[in-house]
Order: sequence, then structure tokens, then C-alpha cells
Amino acid sequence: MSADTVRHVAVIGCGMIGPDIAAVLTTHGISVMLVGVDEQDVRTGLGNAKRDVDDLETAGILSVDQAQTARGLLSGTTSYAEAVPGADLVFEAAPEDVNIKQTVFRALEQHSAPGVLLCSSTSGLSPQDIAEPLADKGRMAVTHFWNPPYLVPLVEVIPHSDMSEANRKAVASFIRRLGKEPVFLKRDIAGHIGNRLQHALYREALHLIEQGVATPDDIDRVVLNSFGPRFSAIGPMEYFDSCGLDLHQKVQGYLYPTLCNASEPQDILLRNVAEGSLGSKTGKGLYDWSERDEDEFRARRNSCFIELLRQQHAEAQE
Repeated sequence: MSADTVRHVAVIGCGMIGPDIAAVLTTHGISVMLVGVDEQDVRTGLGNAKRDVDDLETAGILSVDQAQTARGLLSGTTSYAEAVPGADLVFEAAPEDVNIKQTVFRALEQHSAPGVLLCSSTSGLSPQDIAEPLADKGRMAVTHFWNPPYLVPLVEVIPHSDMSEANRKAVASFIRRLGKEPVFLKRDIAGHIGNRLQHALYREALHLIEQGVATPDDIDRVVLNSFGPRFSAIGPMEYFDSCGLDLHQKVQGYLYPTLCNASEPQDILLRNVAEGSLGSKTGKGLYDWSERDEDEFRARRNSCFIELLRQQHAEAQE
């Protein structure tokens, strides 16, 4: 595959990630067919992808004409046979279950042209496991777009033993064509890099709530008013070095023995899931979302990435 020759892409999945990937592609002049489980799923997915394009138009990153063109490059179907055979590249964004993903990849290999790259957006599953049912495992790649993909620059690319150097280079080139930053792991590991870091933080945060040390709001305010802004400007390893490794040795000596080392999902999470309190999508989780403005939350979530895209757009115009 040559990154420059990709003109049409099939995106499998109309949930949280698929429509956002579709928006990224169409805003770079690539036509996309979204594949959903039923007609309602497809309508929802297309609506969400178009909302992403609307966000970029409102922010001034896309002109009115560019946004209109991007929306016109979107289509949807429930049929692999309709979406996949003509695709130059395929992105899978199915639920995070290895059995589901293997079923999807069996269908993708059946319907796609030989040699077309089949990319998974898994957040942490092994590419070796996902590719297991494929006759040609070398055409499979993990390209983990971060949420929301139409704004976040990072794409983690996970190696596996059957992936050729040519396909590795093609994936990197295509990701850069989309204005994204590919980071290649040196080896496969559960959760990749970003989710291992995130979930280490989540584990300790849930532990502090369970131990009565802090509320969810306390934890959010600590992050938003300290290392959150810091790490938007410098990397954690840069900061680590800047403080002095001797200091970190002393802190780790008394702190590490007290940190949470849970090896299973924590009680507070299990209890909420059992009660059906799944977060914003059910109206209640750690927070009561009936008292929160989801549009305001979405705007806040997007704001720093919108500003980054504005800067990149301005530099490109110079």
C-alpha cells in the first residue's frame, strides 16, 4: 500500500471511535463508508461523524466549503460486501472483545482485495491475537487512535511478528498524511503505552475514593490544577529528569509501599457496573450526570485539542 494512493476507506463500527476516525479521513479528502450493525446504528454513526466535522468548521479549522466536502465523502451501510471490496484500507473499531474482533477480521479478509491493510483500533488487545484467524497475518496492523480521534494527534502502532517493514512504513506514512503522530511500540504489551499510564492513575484514584481520602471532584481538581496543565507542555519523563533522580528515589522509597496494587477491577467499579451506573451514558456513575451539561463537558474536553489544531492550521497557512 502507498499512503498517497488511498482514496477510499471502510470503517467498521459506529460506536465511540469509528465515526471519529471517519471524520479524520474525510477532512483529508478520503471517502469513507461506515459499517454498522443495523440502519439505526449507521444513522447514529454518520450523525456523529458529521458533528465532528461541524466542530472543526465552527472552530475555523475547516472552511465552509471544506466541511461541506468532508460531509459529502461520508456514507454508510450494514454490509461488508458493499463497503470492503472497493476499500484501499480498512479500519476496525468494533467492541473491545477479542472474539468479536476476530470475527470481524475473518469477514474483512473474505471481502477485501489481497494485500489491503486491515487496521484495528484496539485500546490494548494484542495484534497477534486479533490476527490469529487471518491467512495473511502480515496485512493486519494495530493503529490505536486516541479518543476523540478527530482531535487527538496520537496514534499508537503496535508491532507483531508477521508485520513487514514495508507495511510498517506504509502505516506510518498514512497516519502522518492524516496529520497524526504515530508512536511505534518496541514490542507488544497489553494496554500499549497510553492506557497503561492512564489506568495506573485510574487505579490509584479509585483507591483514594474507596479509602475515603478524596471525592471524584477532589481528584479532578487536583489534576486540573497541577500536573494536568504541566504535562500538556512538557513530558512526564522530562519533568522526572528535571527534578533529580535522587529526589524521586527518596519519594518512591516511602510512597510505593502505600500505593494501590489491585490486580482485578476494583470494588467501586464493580458495584457501579452491577447497579447499572455506567457513567454519563446512563446518567450516573462516579458523578450524577443529571446535574451536568454534557455539551459543556464535550466543549471542555475538546478545547485544548481545538487550540492545538488552530495553531497547526495557522502554521500551515504561513
